[in-house]
Amino acid sequence: MSQFVRLVLTGAVLLSSLPLLRPQPAEPRWAHGIEGQRKADLGDGTYLNPIVAGDHPDPSILRDGPDYYMVFSSFDAYPGLVLWHSRDLVNWQPIGPTLFRNVGSVWAPDLAKHAGRYYIYFPARIGNRHSNYVIWADSIRGPWSEPVDLNIGRIDPGHAVGPDGRRYLFMSGGYRVELAPDGLSVKGEAVKVYDGWKFPEDWIVGGFALEGPKVMRHGDYYYMIVAEGGTAGPPTSHMVVAARSRSIDGPWENSPYNPVVHTRSAAEKWWSRGHGTLVEGPDAQWCLVYHAYENGFYNLGRQTLLEPVEWTPDGWFRSRGDDVARPIRKPAGGEAVPHGYAHSDDFSADRIGLQWSFFNGQDDDRAIELQSY
Repeated sequence: MSQFVRLVLTGAVLLSSLPLLRPQPAEPRWAHGIEGQRKADLGDGTYLNPIVAGDHPDPSILRDGPDYYMVFSSFDAYPGLVLWHSRDLVNWQPIGPTLFRNVGSVWAPDLAKHAGRYYIYFPARIGNRHSNYVIWADSIRGPWSEPVDLNIGRIDPGHAVGPDGRRYLFMSGGYRVELAPDGLSVKGEAVKVYDGWKFPEDWIVGGFALEGPKVMRHGDYYYMIVAEGGTAGPPTSHMVVAARSRSIDGPWENSPYNPVVHTRSAAEKWWSRGHGTLVEGPDAQWCLVYHAYENGFYNLGRQTLLEPVEWTPDGWFRSRGDDVARPIRKPAGGEAVPHGYAHSDDFSADRIGLQWSFFNGQDDDRAIELQSY
C-alpha cells in the first residue's frame, strides 16, 4: 500500500470519529397557533412540551368528566387566577379570570371540586401579611365568589377529602389543617403529618423546600405528590416526590421511585422540573402536569409540561421514561379545543380582553367592570 493511500485511509477514519460531522437528530419544532405562538399539538398524534408556553407556574389541574381545567400562579396581576380548559390535556383555551379583588401577590393555587361546587384555594401576601384564601363557584365558568380569608399561614394549600367526608388542606412543610364542612373556614391548628423524602446531601439544590402538596385517592391508597429542592435555584433543584398511605391521617410511606421527576443535569432541555399534579387522561393514561424553566430561556419563567407516568404492579406510579424534550404520543380519545389566545387587541369589543391584567390591581374597580363575565 502506498504512503498516499495510507494517509487517505487514516484521514477518513479520523474524520468519521468526529461527532460534529456525524448526522445529528433534527431539533424538534413546535406547531404554531394564534399569532404564530408555540403550540404543543404537532398534528400527527404527538405533542412537544410545553403544553402551555410562557410563564405559567404552579399548575393545578382538575378533571371534571370529559373536561379538564387548570389554573396557575398569577402573582401581582389582576384580574388573576385565569382558568383554562382542555379536553385532551394538550390543547388549552383560557376561559377567563376568577379573582378580581386584590388580596396581594397570589401563587400556588389548588383547584378542587367537592359536592358539586368548585373551589380555588390559594396563598397571598400583601405587605407583611400572609394568609390563605378561597373562592368558590357553583359553575366552573363562574361567577366566582369574593375571596374568603382563611386566616392561616404557610403556602401551597392542597384540598383533600377523607373517607368520612371531612375536608382538609395539606400545606407546605408537611402540615395539614382541617376545614369546616363548607370549606370556607378552618377548624383548629395546622398539624405536621409528613416529613418529606430525604434526597442525597450532595445533590445541588436550592434547599429542602417541601411544598406544593397534592393529595388524591387511587385504589387502596391516598397518594401525596409534593415538590422539593427549591423552584428557582440551580437547574437541578426542583423535583417531584411521592408518598402514599392507606389512611388520610398517615403514616406516609415514601415512594421507592423518588424522585419521580427531576432534572439531573444543566445540559437538559428543561430545568427545575417540579410542582406536579397527577391526572388521568381521556384514554386512562395517567400523567403528571408540572412546571419547568427552558434551558436558554430562563427569562420566560416556568412553563407547563405534561409527562406520562405508569402504575407499577405494587401500586406506585413512576415516570414512563419519555424524553420531555422530544415529541410524545398524545393521550387518545379527547378532542382538541382551540389553543391559546391572541396577545394583541384591536379594542373592537365592548370590554377589555382576557389578555389584559394590571400590576397589583391598579384601578382594579374599572378593570372588574370592563372584564367581568
